[in-house]
Amino acid sequence: MESCMATSSAAALSSMPTSIFSQLLHVILVSQCTLSKNEDYPMDRTEEILASGMEFDFVIVGAGTAGTILAHRLTEVPDWNVLLIEAGEDPIPESDVPGLMLLLFGEFQDYAYKTEPQEGVCQGINNKRCRWSKGKALGGSSVINAMLHVFGNDRDYNEWADMGNTGWSYEEVLPYFRKSLNCPYDHVQKWGSKYCGTGGPMNLRNYNYSMTNTQEIILDAARELGLNVLEPLIGDRFVGYGRALGTIDNARRMNAAKAFLSPIKGRKNLYVMKSSRVDRILTENARATGVRVTLKDGRSIDVKTTREVILSAGSIASPHLLMLSGIGPKKHLETMGIPVLTDLPVGKNLQDHVVWVGMHIGYVNESTTPFPSTYALDITYEYLIHNSGELATVGIDLLGFVNVTDPKSKYPDIEIDFGHFPRWNMLKVGTLLKAFDAEENLIQAIYKEIMEMDLIIPCTILLKPKSRGKLELRSIDPADTVKIYANYFTEEEDLKTLLKSTDQIKSLLNTETMKKYGMSLQHFDIPGCRHTKSDSDEYWECNARHTATSLFHAVGTARMGPAGDPKAVVDPRLKVHGVERLRVIDASIMPNIISGNTNAPTMMIAEKGADMIKEDWKKEDLKNVAREEL
Repeated sequence: MESCMATSSAAALSSMPTSIFSQLLHVILVSQCTLSKNEDYPMDRTEEILASGMEFDFVIVGAGTAGTILAHRLTEVPDWNVLLIEAGEDPIPESDVPGLMLLLFGEFQDYAYKTEPQEGVCQGINNKRCRWSKGKALGGSSVINAMLHVFGNDRDYNEWADMGNTGWSYEEVLPYFRKSLNCPYDHVQKWGSKYCGTGGPMNLRNYNYSMTNTQEIILDAARELGLNVLEPLIGDRFVGYGRALGTIDNARRMNAAKAFLSPIKGRKNLYVMKSSRVDRILTENARATGVRVTLKDGRSIDVKTTREVILSAGSIASPHLLMLSGIGPKKHLETMGIPVLTDLPVGKNLQDHVVWVGMHIGYVNESTTPFPSTYALDITYEYLIHNSGELATVGIDLLGFVNVTDPKSKYPDIEIDFGHFPRWNMLKVGTLLKAFDAEENLIQAIYKEIMEMDLIIPCTILLKPKSRGKLELRSIDPADTVKIYANYFTEEEDLKTLLKSTDQIKSLLNTETMKKYGMSLQHFDIPGCRHTKSDSDEYWECNARHTATSLFHAVGTARMGPAGDPKAVVDPRLKVHGVERLRVIDASIMPNIISGNTNAPTMMIAEKGADMIKEDWKKEDLKNVAREEL
């Protein structure tokens, strides 16, 4: 911070005489120093590791949400040397700014995977292949995600426990949700200590800015329909409308690396390797002994562990690495010419949340005026100086959780994220579609809409898909991405449920609350749907097939289940079946996807996994001591 402020001050004051203007410029430049800098994060210790040739107690592959938590918790044991390996670098400063979130997708800190083409799905996406974004930096996807912190509901986790996953019921995992969190006092008062912890590394806060009153209008419409208004959003009620808290602090993104690694960057037993790709798990006699790593200069090295290898590379990279190491479906591995170590259904059970962005609510907002030529400078100034304004929020923190197939159910099957896009703001609405890699003709169509009216886009999300996809190796080259078969809507019920979300939006629009503003459902002019009649079932299905795509919530590809479960890859202690001293701890272990955004449960999985590791090795060390005494 000091070096940044000194540099900024020198730059401002050396370029012009002292004046009110130069002082203002100085303030703005210094304000930029509150964004992320390399010195905020642990240093790269690759050369030190190479020089020493040291072994580690634990090697963690992937420094995303799960990996950073594991590194934080395992290095609490001073006798354990922990190596954290990340393919990316430190997060860029722009990633700290919530309002720039959509601009991060498809850029260099995003793997930007693409699914294999599938008929009738992602028809409005470039090359008909859905983009699957995943963060490539310390902090992983927490560096580019929407920062919404949502637990899911009790049924989600009780289902896991009912599948034989002992210790994973809702009441048993709640302490691990709380453990990570540092909530403001007033929220602890609202939530109660059951849901919101204090003193954890991750700060949760409200977004502090709403550009218009659209959120209040939607909440009033929900009240008129007799729907729950959830204040707070996380609690004992799971259906209704409310505002989510975000992983933010002082209007800055709190990515997982900032929350969990920055406070411990000086720990001597924490070793971090950046820009390093893990290519293979090393094994001897079905026991993990280390990993093979390709460094940024192209060198390949083997790193050994005396205790465990832990995969926390996410639902795409973790199964990729398992299969490259001979752990996966026997038939597929043999086809690829990989010797089979253990025959497990790695890459199966792939689940994702589909988001539909093709429904648009339009209205003439008399308070909206054309944007001045200084618009970008104005919002930047407001953000850097006052920590408020359009850049201080993602603008989609108002969420609806509804059940469109059984209105009496206490559990949702659809999530709705409401985003407001003011008239004439082509940049903002364009970035939404570009984030999902939409075709240019769709972007031009929405530009025409935004030039005529304000838009509220209810992004509807299918929470509990029945369809299952899979991952397969493209080649044995670790640099090659896997093949992603999303298999969206292969179960017909999924598409039917998503389409029923139109009824919920129409119900809101039919309230007096929304009628008085002249709000109405628009006909999005999709070239591939021009043969259909406006507002017909055929139109909405065509619309969904063009504009529904991934919400980047892939899970389930290293499914958790007890011994004897033919669909399981890891056991309830997150140990890989049939391979000693190897665990997977990330979103890939979810047996079923949860009813909400996946970052919060990934944090919980990592917190619980860290405790399991400590418990297991405490027992193992005691056994070793007893043997030595004998």
